[in-house]
Amino acid sequence: MIELCDEEGGITPLFVVADGRKYEVERVMRVSRHAPAVACVSPMRYDCVIEGRKKAIYRDAHPSSKWFSVK
Repeated sequence: MIELCDEEGGITPLFVVADGRKYEVERVMRVSRHAPAVACVSPMRYDCVIEGRKKAIYRDAHPSSKWFSVK
């Protein structure tokens, strides 16, 4: 994941890197705290448009701060 961090601590995903390819996050439509059905610590959900398709991606809370998606 390539992300932008602003001065207030906000995080905006810019690109998803997977399987050696880089996919542009064209737009973030909504950001919310969400708990998907996986083991993680209170992640933030980013509803985005990636390569023209709607996709939900998640960023786990500190200390891991990992990005992931759920199929």
